[in-house]
Amino acid sequence: MRRPGVWWVAVVVAVLLPLRRAAADPIAADKLPETAMADGSAGPERDYLRALHAHIHRRWSDNFLRLAAEKLPPVNPLNQPGLTAEADIVVAPDGQLISARVTRGSGFAGFDDAVLEVLRDAVPFPKPPTALRSDDDRFHAHWVFARDQRRCANVAVLRTYDPIEVALPKLLRSGRRDEALKRVAMTRSAGQPADAMFTLLAADWLKAAIHEPWATVRMARLLAEGGDEEASKWLKNAVRRPELAGDAGSALVAAKVPLCPLLKAWFESDNWSDHQIAAVALANAGDPACIPGLSKLLLNTKARPDARSAAAVALGSIDADEARKALAAVAKDDNPTGPVRAAAMLALIKPGAGRPKVIAMEKYLRDPLPEVRAAAAAGVVRAGGSANLDDLYVLFKDNDPRPALAALRELDRVPGEEATKLIARLAKRPQLEVQRAAADLLLKRNARDYYASMRSFLEPKADPTLRTIALAGVDEAALQAAAVDPAMGNGVFRARLARGEREQAIDWFLAHGAKLPPSTQADAMTEWLSTARPVVPPGSKPTAARR
Repeated sequence: MRRPGVWWVAVVVAVLLPLRRAAADPIAADKLPETAMADGSAGPERDYLRALHAHIHRRWSDNFLRLAAEKLPPVNPLNQPGLTAEADIVVAPDGQLISARVTRGSGFAGFDDAVLEVLRDAVPFPKPPTALRSDDDRFHAHWVFARDQRRCANVAVLRTYDPIEVALPKLLRSGRRDEALKRVAMTRSAGQPADAMFTLLAADWLKAAIHEPWATVRMARLLAEGGDEEASKWLKNAVRRPELAGDAGSALVAAKVPLCPLLKAWFESDNWSDHQIAAVALANAGDPACIPGLSKLLLNTKARPDARSAAAVALGSIDADEARKALAAVAKDDNPTGPVRAAAMLALIKPGAGRPKVIAMEKYLRDPLPEVRAAAAAGVVRAGGSANLDDLYVLFKDNDPRPALAALRELDRVPGEEATKLIARLAKRPQLEVQRAAADLLLKRNARDYYASMRSFLEPKADPTLRTIALAGVDEAALQAAAVDPAMGNGVFRARLARGEREQAIDWFLAHGAKLPPSTQADAMTEWLSTARPVVPPGSKPTAARR
């Protein structure tokens, strides 16, 4: 069987042979090199277009145009230098030609038909890279075929776009995150809101980041609460790591993953470190099934104080008489280890317990042991809420940061202006850990009336973390200036979110996000999701909305 690329040229020549006259020199354009391809593209686009051009050039320039020049006289219609035809092609991911059509004819059907025959004869094409495919997962291109020096050098990528709400989920499912980010940029450049689309993008970003070394418990928690099974698996592994056990355990509890069945057997280990890690992870699990192991650890006077304290905290989350009995035994012990007794005392205080419990804890606010003072400060907040915060004036005289930090952890759960006011005052304490915790809590509470009070943290010598937090309180000019400061990381992004300027936060990430380290990018996406409506990550099962 003859190749199509041979027989159709032969047919053209045969049909036009009567028009032939004595041999003449080739047309002038045939003596010149082909016009160079445009260099406007770069990277994968440039490389693919060059490969595509080379693939067609052999058939168009080296075959068809050469034969027309050699076999037909210059006056033949196929040798008229002004002939130009434009065609659009669609190529499948495997290089197969899906369609080819002439969009602007040359005026001579034989030339136009030759263009289509060359394209069809060139199958399969080089496989188009993912980055150049349109939303239909196909490669689209516009091609100019000329009889003059241009020949087939003019080829350009075409893009076909679905509406972003249709395109983005498809792009994310196929792993084309870079293209998805470009699509969000297109949406914003058109002045359209992109909050919902960026939320989908952020969830997908974290879904990929969970397998990277920079994955964090906070990332995993956000995904796990949305039903992501890989994130839950990551958290189950994280509870085995001492430095992550507490946060990972809390995250699993928040995601409604039963924790005690996972850790109960650890209390039967001969390794006391296993007992401690399990106790830390169970801090707020509230599962009665783990009372025996936790009680045994709490009452074991030979165990490390920090392990026993962790057991006390975990028992405090369990509403059962057995747990309270074990805690009371330690809290009333006249000769306990200070930190253990302090943890047991606090664990016995229930939220909203009332004024009597507040008074009972206040007498320990001046205890010689900082752990006891910390438990007392936390207990006052836990029992009294915002009604007894004036009693904590002693925090501002304490040189140890632990009491203030313990109070802040409890204040995180207390709503209202009085609690926010105390947090803002603690942010001014000359203790870095306290300043960080309080300032971060102000952002978390969306306490915009207090953002300006943190401007003192913007001093060049101030702690970098505090400097980024303080950006939430600056004016627009200062925020714009900080946007181009690499030292600020994603501080401007976080500041925009804290101010409720979500679309401007997207704009900042689109402009600067590519320059951030991957870990900082993931942190930004975590910050976005933590302030966004709950989202079900691609490929996850929906669950109840996160509070």
